Amino acid sequence: MDSETKEPNKLYRLLIWLKRRAVKIPAFDHKLTYIIISLWLITAIGIMTGVAGTPTGLGRHIDLAIALTAHTLIFMLAAVIIGFLFSVLYLPIPRLFTGCLLYSSYITYFILTEANLGPLFSGIITGVWMGVGLCAGLIITLLKSNLTAWKKTGLSVLPAAIILFLFLWRPEIEHADVAESFRDNGYITPLSVENPSEQGSHSVTTFTYGNGEDNHRDEFRHGVELISDSVDASAYINEWKRYRTFFWGFDETSLPLNGRVWMPEGEGTFPLVLMVHGNHTMENFSDGGYGYLGELLASRGYIAVSVDQNFLNYSNWTGIPSNDMKLRAWLLMHHLLQVEAFHETPDTPFYDKVDLQRVSLIGHSRGGQAVAMVADYERWFSEEDSLNGIEDIGIEGVVAIAPTDRQVDDMRAELDNVSYLTLHGARDGDVHNYHGDRQYGRVSIPGDNGHFKAGVYIAEANHSQFNTDWGRMDMRLPGGVFLNRAQMMSEEEQRQVAEVYISAFLESAVKENDQYLPLFRDVRYGKEWLPNTQYITRFENSEFMPLVNYNRAESKTDLAGGVTAVGVGFNKWEIQAAENRSGNKKRTRGMAFKWEDTARYHLYFNEDFRADNFNKSFESIRLSIANKDRDMEKDAGEGYHVPQLDVEMETVSGETARVSLEAVKTIEPPIATQYTINPWFEDIMREGKYEEAIEPVFQNYELPVNLFKEAVPDFPIEEVERISLYFADGPGELMMDEIGFFVQPD
Repeated sequence: MDSETKEPNKLYRLLIWLKRRAVKIPAFDHKLTYIIISLWLITAIGIMTGVAGTPTGLGRHIDLAIALTAHTLIFMLAAVIIGFLFSVLYLPIPRLFTGCLLYSSYITYFILTEANLGPLFSGIITGVWMGVGLCAGLIITLLKSNLTAWKKTGLSVLPAAIILFLFLWRPEIEHADVAESFRDNGYITPLSVENPSEQGSHSVTTFTYGNGEDNHRDEFRHGVELISDSVDASAYINEWKRYRTFFWGFDETSLPLNGRVWMPEGEGTFPLVLMVHGNHTMENFSDGGYGYLGELLASRGYIAVSVDQNFLNYSNWTGIPSNDMKLRAWLLMHHLLQVEAFHETPDTPFYDKVDLQRVSLIGHSRGGQAVAMVADYERWFSEEDSLNGIEDIGIEGVVAIAPTDRQVDDMRAELDNVSYLTLHGARDGDVHNYHGDRQYGRVSIPGDNGHFKAGVYIAEANHSQFNTDWGRMDMRLPGGVFLNRAQMMSEEEQRQVAEVYISAFLESAVKENDQYLPLFRDVRYGKEWLPNTQYITRFENSEFMPLVNYNRAESKTDLAGGVTAVGVGFNKWEIQAAENRSGNKKRTRGMAFKWEDTARYHLYFNEDFRADNFNKSFESIRLSIANKDRDMEKDAGEGYHVPQLDVEMETVSGETARVSLEAVKTIEPPIATQYTINPWFEDIMREGKYEEAIEPVFQNYELPVNLFKEAVPDFPIEEVERISLYFADGPGELMMDEIGFFVQPD
């Protein structure tokens, strides 16, 4: 036989052999059908969960249908291909089952790692999820078998117990409870003024403005009432993916100025409030989520605008545009200029209605950083010709809700001559560090201009619930499944906090209504308005006179301005940088104290210092204290143990007056957060982002000088040469920020 005949015979025999191996693929799988089906099902659940967090913009039902179809085809194809390879290798294993298991494990792990949950966590969850599928398939196989009912039941107990254990076991950490700020309200009488979160007297008109080219929302296309400009952002964007152009209908050369407007009806001009969202998934729109604030503020006499910046947000398909933080601030300023143009144009709803010297900005997440950048715009945009005229607009207030605080061009915003409020939730699973506190430290309050700064840290608030479009999860799916939502306040309660504080802030900062200022100095003044949880608050205005500022201290004993310090009985007392939950430094430095039982700290003021600083009429002495004891334990049935602190003043003649801080307010315990549904996940999920449960946050404590005068009648505060802090009921660890007096207003 010639070679040409032999070659076809070899090929024929190879094909016959391959066919036989293909027929043998399911040789060991005949009892595993239900387990294979179970693997298909749980993998489908995982894929659809991931797809729900990775929208295409075609609609959720279409996304899920495409994903389920693709999964089914790939599942079968993977089983056959991998099973065939095992058959060719003569491996005596369940080949279809093994192929299905390998595919299911890989795709599950891929989905979890793509959600930035970390390789270790993703691997563990993949193993657990595959185990659930195998147990479920085993139970079905047993129930379908010819075994007796008793054997079916007995053999099914273990896999059923495993499934129930994995889904129902939720161990809690010891620090899950929070104190209640209103639990000890004997000293403070709640304000008897109008609840700032109640609807005002104005009827409200709503409409939108935009360029009329939005592909997805008719309110910015055919339904838009005012046609606005488009702006060219190509100088800031290196690459604008084609998918973005396809999705939105425009590119970086023609970004729209889209806004939702809530306008009070009536005569006269009204202060302007611009609100801007942060970085949510691009395909899930965010600008409508502040309607509750828009309605409230407009009813109380503000023109409120929610700015659309969705086209700058992250997409799983295109990432995020470059320079997005500068873009957010730049675009927000173009909205200010656009509203100014509307204000000057007859036949627009804005005509002659806007008080452009009383403008406030509210930003959430990255939007919270953007509004701070706008208030300090010259740092980044001093040579930006397209923003000519922005200097004529007067920004009076900035509100940052759970803001980011990243460096942009190696700089961060430093605010001056503007009021600032930051709100942040201790349960924030997205911006888990209290970055607004860092920005708070970079706000200067010069002179007697009525400006102030305030910070509110809310125990049971998270990131997303401040926006009604973002739901209760602080991560997109599937990551959000693993976040703990049991310790969070309701959506209505969290938005109530935002309404109270933001409305009161604007009344104080913009309308100069001082009757709400006490709320920022002590949350207990708002007891009748706010949900009952723990709040940690800071406040400062031009009436605060610092005696000690550790940021300018030369050493722990020789402080700025001629003040000397002595510590007795401490394990440690030293000046340190305040740190956030991640261990990164904040702007603030403070004096850290650690003691076992009792200790005392003395501040001495020389004659020149007393002459310069004690010649005023004081209202109260203020201490700013962060509870640093991250390992604090709870006393059985009595809540968290907290240390005690007394303040004593001594005059040049040796007369002393001593008051306990407890006379006004006990030291706040730290707020601990279990971010995930299982505390074992804290250390490994998202590369240990949630590892630290507690962030030490500064709380203001005020002792009115009248208490010292009650302790010692006619006590001469102006003659004080020593202030001492007596620490008791240790062990304890506190950090002290500025110590000073609030001066009586004229």
